[in-house]
Amino acid sequence: MTRAKILLCCLFSLLALPVLAQEEGIVFFKGSWKKVLAEAKKSNKLIFVDVYTDWCGPCKQMEKEIFPLRGVGEKYNTHFVNYRIDAEKGEGRFLSKAYDVKSYPTYLYFNGEGELVFRAKGYSPNPKRFLALGDTALRFHHSKETIVSDQAAYENRKQDKAFVAGYLKKLTRFGMSEDTISKVLDHFYSQLTPLELKDTATAALLLNSLTTVQSPVFEYVISNQSFYRSFAKQLPTTLGNVVLNSYMKAIGKKNDVLFKAASAASNKVENPSLKYPYSVFLFENQYYLTTKQTDEIIKRAPAFMDSTCRITEKEMAQRDQLFYDQVLSLYTTRYLDSTTVPFFSREKLTWRNNYSKYVAVALNKTADVFLQYAQQKEDLKKACTWAARSVNLQPDNHSFYAVLAKLYAKTGMKQEAMATMKTAIDLAHNQKAPEMAIQAYEDALKKL
Repeated sequence: MTRAKILLCCLFSLLALPVLAQEEGIVFFKGSWKKVLAEAKKSNKLIFVDVYTDWCGPCKQMEKEIFPLRGVGEKYNTHFVNYRIDAEKGEGRFLSKAYDVKSYPTYLYFNGEGELVFRAKGYSPNPKRFLALGDTALRFHHSKETIVSDQAAYENRKQDKAFVAGYLKKLTRFGMSEDTISKVLDHFYSQLTPLELKDTATAALLLNSLTTVQSPVFEYVISNQSFYRSFAKQLPTTLGNVVLNSYMKAIGKKNDVLFKAASAASNKVENPSLKYPYSVFLFENQYYLTTKQTDEIIKRAPAFMDSTCRITEKEMAQRDQLFYDQVLSLYTTRYLDSTTVPFFSREKLTWRNNYSKYVAVALNKTADVFLQYAQQKEDLKKACTWAARSVNLQPDNHSFYAVLAKLYAKTGMKQEAMATMKTAIDLAHNQKAPEMAIQAYEDALKKL
């Protein structure tokens, strides 16, 4: 074969590759929701709906990394009519509202009648997880498990404890609205006898259905932690997540009553994770920022940040090791499956200093708030100390150096400010940071 022919063949091969890759992955149906339903009925398949938004990074990752894979395409093209909707446009707005979609990506699985069979959400780099979601949807469909009939029957069967327990499990499994879950949970709890409350299966259902601190169930569980610890090994994490979820809702709705309830509940969680106090601190700061009460942060932050800075390097290393051991034990005890984590052996190495990195984020974020809102030089000097410690804990984060440099400048330490900002710029260049960030640092350096 001549050299020209070889080059021509190679060219055609290269041009064909993207087309083949596209055909191997998920094929999405084009048309209206009405036509999707008709196609599902005609082909006797379920409907898979990927709910995304233009600005959602994890949605783009699924589209780029998971949907084009051959194995994923084989599964989903065989068993589903696949459909994508933008939650903020056209019919997507109606479907998102109808099914209470609030995070992206969300995956909805319907039968040909338009009844919801299963739902899930979130990005995972592991295609096995996404394939497992499809298997779960198919299993629920074949077992005739849908939530629609239970929703219709609920008002007439509210006094049937067995029915309500099953309905509650479906609500949580299907990821239905937290308000609906909480309403059914509180009603179920009100029906239970003291003896039934001590049944571990019932107690586990109560615990796993919790979504807010504003529930009598939360008060009951928080008052009986010793009993719950006997069968719920991750109890502090579960309760802590309920508290943090309540903070998030309070921030989103600017709900002062819920915020105060979350704050009061935050100190009642026994034996919380090492990160938990910092999560609470950051969420409370975010609430004050959202509600424009920055004076509260200026007033309350120094005591906690100063105590953090007093943690010695040896103590920090010990906490890093303890946190690493706690996370790793979730996999060694098979509470979590390590096979679902791509490159697990490599990934677990990044957990070695996970705690100190999180502390560094709390220190630097708080220092940045003081940079923007503190008026007193004494407060700015304290923030300098916090930012300097964050750099010490995470010396490869260029944005941390930028905050420290600006604080140095505000406190009259010009030489230190210039040297630190130059370090931020060098790190940003070495790490190939976005040009916009580098330009911002260089502009800031000129103003120092």
